[in-house]
Amino acid sequence: MEALAKLEEERGNPAYLGDGKSAGGKRERVASNEMCTFLILNISSLQLIPVNMIVYRSQYGSVNPAGIIAPAIVATFISTLVAVLYCKMKDRRRRYTST
Repeated sequence: MEALAKLEEERGNPAYLGDGKSAGGKRERVASNEMCTFLILNISSLQLIPVNMIVYRSQYGSVNPAGIIAPAIVATFISTLVAVLYCKMKDRRRRYTST
């Protein structure tokens, strides 16, 4: 996030120039599209091997504790895909409404 804030400062975003303070002495900065995309991708959490679930399943006596791998990969892939599509739609909407 700090590197993305520096990028916004380099772009000349007024919220990131100087001390970033507005009236009242509070910092009011708006997250850039890149920051929102980074956060959403981080939250969607693409996970290749769900180790914790495998351990829990083996502790509770599952016959096939690693059977969760394929469904977990599919679910996290779908959540990451939805996150990327959401970011693209929001970015496109912002571009068309600002012109």
